[in-house]
Amino acid sequence: MLHLFVDMLERVGFLIALAFVFSRSRWMRSYMSYQGEQAHQWRFIVFFSLYAILGTYSGVTVTPYSYQPAPWIGEVSPTAAIANSRSIGVVIAGLLGGVKSGLIVGVIAGLHRYSLGGFVAVACMLAPVAQGILAGLCRNAVKRRFRHAASAKPAFAVGLIAEAVQMGLILLLAKPWNEALGLVALIGIPQVVANGIGVSLFFIVYHTMESEEDRIGTEHARKALHIADLTMPLWRLDFDRAVREVARTLHEETKAVGAYFYKNDMVWAKEGRKTPYWVDLPMEMQNKKLIGRFRLFYERKQEDSPSRRRMLTTLARLISQQYAFVETERQGQLLADAEIRSLQAQMNPHFLFNVLNTVKSFIRTKPEEARQLITHLSKFLRKNMNGSSKTMVSVRDELELVTSYLSLTKARLGDQLEFVTDIDEAALDCRIPPFTIQPLVENAIVHGLQNIGRPGIIRLDVKQEACDGQYRARITVEDNGTGMCLDVAGAADEHAGVALRNIVQRLSYHYGTEKPLQIDSAPGKGTKVSFWVR
Repeated sequence: MLHLFVDMLERVGFLIALAFVFSRSRWMRSYMSYQGEQAHQWRFIVFFSLYAILGTYSGVTVTPYSYQPAPWIGEVSPTAAIANSRSIGVVIAGLLGGVKSGLIVGVIAGLHRYSLGGFVAVACMLAPVAQGILAGLCRNAVKRRFRHAASAKPAFAVGLIAEAVQMGLILLLAKPWNEALGLVALIGIPQVVANGIGVSLFFIVYHTMESEEDRIGTEHARKALHIADLTMPLWRLDFDRAVREVARTLHEETKAVGAYFYKNDMVWAKEGRKTPYWVDLPMEMQNKKLIGRFRLFYERKQEDSPSRRRMLTTLARLISQQYAFVETERQGQLLADAEIRSLQAQMNPHFLFNVLNTVKSFIRTKPEEARQLITHLSKFLRKNMNGSSKTMVSVRDELELVTSYLSLTKARLGDQLEFVTDIDEAALDCRIPPFTIQPLVENAIVHGLQNIGRPGIIRLDVKQEACDGQYRARITVEDNGTGMCLDVAGAADEHAGVALRNIVQRLSYHYGTEKPLQIDSAPGKGTKVSFWVR
């Protein structure tokens, strides 16, 4: 009996050593660490079915009164049986995967054992089924305790009980009974104890694997947070420079040989070099709108471990959230700047003096028009204050602001200013950022029509037109003034250039277009500015 126990421990040691080797491969870890996902259950079942079958083949051929060690089990004679470690795979499948997994692995292992023959073939066919169900019930009873580090002792107990069940089935079903009794007396204690130890050792290996995976996951999480700390301030730069700096940081802080940024399938930034193996880090807004993607290139194909997937997913999410946070902050500042510039325009001493002087001159000669000017001034101020608290307004609301502004300006300029509109009612409910049209009209009057020596004409069109296969609203502000250089930075003065850049940045943020403003202008030929809205 002692020699058989030693031989059984050798077989168990072989299986545990094999499990340890499997645990070194991240590819095999996914087969061993099934977590209840329906899509991966079949891999778990296949792995432990093969593991149980291997436990059968690596067993020891015995008769009721003796045993004969052999390197591999082939066929069992009618008077022989196998002292084996099959139950290790079956019990572990039940403890980790539950009743269903334990049952399926037990059925496969039992049918395989039955095909080898022997006078205990029927009992040994039913025993794995019972062991798998028993292990699954034990797993459910303790609420997955077998996935925690303290599971080695209860796993040993379940392994003992499972083997005891097999011995009982042999006594109950095997014929002749006296031979079955002799067999159990010979293999009972060695097989029960050795396989109980085997189940316990497997869980020690399993939890070592899990601890290592957790350690790697912690390191990956720490690395992702470190990279996020480095990239956060970079997003406050201009977008082009920001993605270049972030790509450089990713290239330096990861093991990638290259880091590229793609937007609309075009390379915007690149660090290092390309290889055939890459991983993408998509940048998405909260509305799932794709901004672009960082692509990390590697020398060889990367192992797809769960912790590494989580790290890359987390890093992509952190970078996306950083961009979204900074961009939202920037848009708020742009809106505030637009409001301030608009308020400055209306509160400009010259503007106010001109409006008040116009009202004063109308009080005696045109009292009704004086009252209308005061109404327009009040509405203009109110619209400005209301727009400052919104990120989007309707075209209708924006046109009311423009109408009030033009009414105040035209009252002062008289016949020197003509305002022409062509408005499509179907487009008035479209949404645009506030203070978008009014600054364009203001620029046209203050910078385009100044000192032209002839009556100025401002034309505002809001039309529904086909664009990219669908109808959108096209807004156009046109003047017959002095024109300007197409380079925004070289506009008439700094205020005009800043106003246009502000509008460009806000339209780009909301509509995702690189150049939302279409400007057609030349010195002495007037200016036409248009953009599309949804």
